[in-house]
Amino acid sequence: MNQFDRHRVHHKSYHQTEILIMPTRNEGTITANVHVEAPQLVSFLKERKLRFFPYVLFACLVTVKQHPVMRRFVMGHRIYDHKRLWVSTVIKKDKSDEISNHFVKFEIKETMKAADVQARLDELITQTRSDKVHSSDRLITGLSLIPGFVFSIGIKIAAWLDCRDLLPNAIIQSDPLHTCLIIANLGSIQGQSVAHHLFNWGTCSLVITIGEFDSRGTVDFTFSIDERIGEGLAFFRAIDTFKKVLEDPYGYDE
Repeated sequence: MNQFDRHRVHHKSYHQTEILIMPTRNEGTITANVHVEAPQLVSFLKERKLRFFPYVLFACLVTVKQHPVMRRFVMGHRIYDHKRLWVSTVIKKDKSDEISNHFVKFEIKETMKAADVQARLDELITQTRSDKVHSSDRLITGLSLIPGFVFSIGIKIAAWLDCRDLLPNAIIQSDPLHTCLIIANLGSIQGQSVAHHLFNWGTCSLVITIGEFDSRGTVDFTFSIDERIGEGLAFFRAIDTFKKVLEDPYGYDE
C-alpha cells in the first residue's frame, strides 16, 4: 500500500451500510442547485485583476480547508481522504474549434491565495495551448488506441488494483478522474449549470458545473456529490461557506 493520494478515514456503521447498499458513485449521487448573487465580487475582481473562474477555484479551496469532508472518496467499501487537492477541468486549445477540448488536471496548494490560483491556471492554459502535450492528454490518447475488448478487461484489472491501492502512481497522477474535483465552466460557452453524473472510475466525489456570471454578479452552480462520504448537514455547511466566499470576497482573500 503506497498511499500516494489516500489516507483511510474511520467512519460510522451507518456510512458502511450506505456503501454496501449503494456500491457505486452514480448510485450515491445527490445534486444541489445553488443560486449566488455576488455584486461585491464584480468590483473585487476588477480591483484585484482577477477572473471569475480562478476565483471560483479559490472558493473551492477555502471550502475544502474549512470542511475536510469534501476531500473524501469511497473506494472498495472504504472511505479515504485525498492527500492532494487536485482539480480537473476542460480547457479549449483553440477557442474557434468546437472539438479542441482537453481534459486536464492540476494541483492546488492549501497556502494559495486567489492570485496564486489564477497564476497556476494561466500556466496550465499556456501549456495546454502550446505544442507541449499534457500528461493527461498522453494518457487519454493512449487509452483511446486500445481495442474495446482489451480495454474492458484492462479497466477491470486496473479497478481491482485501485481498490487495493496498487495502481501505479504515474496513472493516478495523470488520470483526470483521480481527483478531488471536476469543475466545468459552462458559462464560458454561454451555457447553464447542469446536473452532471459522477464517475465510477477514479476517486472524484464532487462535480461542479457553472452557469454564466453576469454583470450584476449573479450566477448559478450545480453540485453533484457522492452522499456516501458524509452527512447532509456537512454538505449544506460546505455549500454555505462556498457561497460566502463568493458573496463576501473582501473577507477571505487576505
